[in-house]
Amino acid sequence: MKNVGGYADVLVGLQYGDEGKAKVVDFLASEYDIIARFNGGANAGHTVVSAQGTVKLRQIPSAVFYPDKLLYIGSGCAVGVVQLAEEIRSLQEIGISLEGRLYVSSRCVLVQPVHMHLDQIHGKEIGTTGNGIGPCYADRALRMQDGERVALQIRDLLDDGASALAQMHKRYRAQLGTMHGAETQVGVSMQAWSEAWQLVQSYVTDDPLFLVSRVQAGACVLFEGAQSVLLDVMYGDQPYVTSSHTAPSYAYVGGDLPCAYHRKSIGVAKAVMSRVGSGHFPSELGGARSEQYCAEAARNGTGAASERASFDAAELLRSNDAYKQGIALRMLTGEYGTGSGRPRRVGLLDLTQLADVVMLHGIDELFLNKCDCLVYFSDTPQACIPLLAGRGKDRDTVNFPAFTLDGEGIPFELQQILEFIEAQTGCRIRGIGIGPERHQSVYFNETLIGA
Repeated sequence: MKNVGGYADVLVGLQYGDEGKAKVVDFLASEYDIIARFNGGANAGHTVVSAQGTVKLRQIPSAVFYPDKLLYIGSGCAVGVVQLAEEIRSLQEIGISLEGRLYVSSRCVLVQPVHMHLDQIHGKEIGTTGNGIGPCYADRALRMQDGERVALQIRDLLDDGASALAQMHKRYRAQLGTMHGAETQVGVSMQAWSEAWQLVQSYVTDDPLFLVSRVQAGACVLFEGAQSVLLDVMYGDQPYVTSSHTAPSYAYVGGDLPCAYHRKSIGVAKAVMSRVGSGHFPSELGGARSEQYCAEAARNGTGAASERASFDAAELLRSNDAYKQGIALRMLTGEYGTGSGRPRRVGLLDLTQLADVVMLHGIDELFLNKCDCLVYFSDTPQACIPLLAGRGKDRDTVNFPAFTLDGEGIPFELQQILEFIEAQTGCRIRGIGIGPERHQSVYFNETLIGA
């Protein structure tokens, strides 16, 4: 099978999501012919910053600023047609055309209006984005209920669009029942759905060998994962996980390519961790207080603007209270949900956790984003950079000297931190991010260990 030069690499987040995967994809995209998604849906929030502008993508792969790259949404994804149409239009508005570049597998499961409704009711306690992804995947597994199909694929719209839309309308209307204004709500939603489909359908491919034939011909693919391996529906801590498989091995199921073409797995982490929603977060600054505050903030609509109006980040950072330091770091580093704007819980880089993830998922190389954010620790009373390491009774913080970035290469103190991370994880650091933009990345050709 592999008698030609094509191959596939897989890039995934190694923490709780929001590691800056899109920035790394955008940075690496020139090395590949095709960038592909294999899991998740509009619950992903990938921000790409370039000279052409800033775009926030939820379903389209992150190499949109490379006009010669093909973009593929594999069958493992849950497609929200309305949201996808909005993304396509938003890119068109800044001069980015996806014609002849974007291909969506016809085997993707469809996020129906009823899924959005159910997620907004039942997903609050988990902390979902409310975009219907969980109920959509649940219906994909359920398949039928009361003698009728509950899961639809894009190819159902291609085969008989009127019948598929009628079935969605029926389910949505049954869910809303006699609720006041239900008929109007259903009508408006289905109208938006129909209009969005008119745009999206031109990007659909019904070829199950779309990627296979191109890789056999020599194309190189970068699979871009959504969410993170710690949020995998099976591996993560239930119930506070996403609803799809996020591990790199799943790229060859949801991405429609044989695993025989796999070359390497790339992991993305960030120097100051964060998590949105509820769930386990051992290194969280402020612990349960922080988790409770962020949950209430999400319910109340508190976001970046509200926190800026309520807190002085510099004053909080000077506190000896880890909870207050966490709020300050969130404000200073912009840790708010890309799509939702929710405050993210903030914590220290957990090297024990990172080492386990690297080992379990066979990560070959690391990218570490937000290294620039470590400079804020110089303004804490401790004036040092703490990392969490060790196991059991030996689990504790390891402190490194604080540093500043002056644009003149990598500070010696940061070099020490990177070498320690490589030693703890046993994994090569290939590059680091020292800011949100494409040019604010540093690429290493060789391992740092022993440098």
